[in-house]
Amino acid sequence: MKIKNPVYRRFILFLMVLLCFLPLIGNSQDVGSCAEKLKSAQSLFDRGQVEQVPSMLFDCMKSGFNREESLSAYKLLIQAYIFEEKPELADSTMLAFLKKNPEYQISPTDHSSFVNLFNKFIVKPVVQVSLHIGTNVPYLTSINTFTVSGMPDMPGSSKYSVKAINLFVSLEARFELTKKIELSFEPGFSQLAFSNVKTINNLDNITIYKSNTTETQQRIELPVSVTYNFKKFGKFTPYGRFGFGPALLLSSTDKVSALPTDINNLIPHTGPDQSRKASRISTDLFTQIGGGLKFKTKGGYFLAELRTNLGFLNQTIKGKDLSTEDELNQFFYNMDDDFHLNAVNFTLGYTQIFYKPSKRKE
Repeated sequence: MKIKNPVYRRFILFLMVLLCFLPLIGNSQDVGSCAEKLKSAQSLFDRGQVEQVPSMLFDCMKSGFNREESLSAYKLLIQAYIFEEKPELADSTMLAFLKKNPEYQISPTDHSSFVNLFNKFIVKPVVQVSLHIGTNVPYLTSINTFTVSGMPDMPGSSKYSVKAINLFVSLEARFELTKKIELSFEPGFSQLAFSNVKTINNLDNITIYKSNTTETQQRIELPVSVTYNFKKFGKFTPYGRFGFGPALLLSSTDKVSALPTDINNLIPHTGPDQSRKASRISTDLFTQIGGGLKFKTKGGYFLAELRTNLGFLNQTIKGKDLSTEDELNQFFYNMDDDFHLNAVNFTLGYTQIFYKPSKRKE
């Protein structure tokens, strides 16, 4: 439909042009409010009118600048205070700058006045907090196998297998001792699951009975360790770890099943899940050996780590839970072995570094 009235036609054309330019107008206002003030402040500084720079930048310092503009504004403000001979304001502004940019590196374009004051400050990492998430692969050592109670004359075996998918999660705090060595405390939750198959054989060494138990332990691990950072390769830093600590048992649960093939006309049967916590030590002690690789990011690291925990103590306590032990013995021809519980642990994680800037003592 054609609009013949020239007034209407001009009005519609004006609306269309206005709609097209509204976003640009809004953006120019947003940008101009602080970005233009930064340019004006720089011009004032270049002309020697440094006393006007702080008031020009003050309103935009908290949230009006993007990152690059914020860096330029802080530098300009610090230089203005230096040239105005206001050392306390220059120091406090430098401190605020370093809190927001603790990993800042001097640029060749930085003014000498800024560089001189920058070098009078030091930024140290107070603590590095890491979140690790991964899996445990348990393995058993120092196993003392017991023959199945009630069947002393029949040969048999006791074989263990492990589950590779077990949850591990920890929160680590690292404290820098030197540029290479860090002290670490790492409380974590650990799940460990493993199975044991006991067999009874006849005199011809043919299996006539199998008893299968799958045990799942959940525990809190509290290692203290020392990490050593090796030579950096660009953004990558390999490191080693050695530590020691306790593991506190939260729960231990058994799933039990039996598969008799030719003994007393028994049929295959299973038992209910049952707690074995009373038959396991409440606190284990372990040593920890491992290593990993850190990838530097702004303010922290991504990391991958492989380690092993070596348990010191026998896990089994006999005679504390007689009802459960009797049930295992009588209905499943099963008796606990003595064993040490260890684990290979693989995790991925992230480290956030918390810094504290301060002025060097003169």
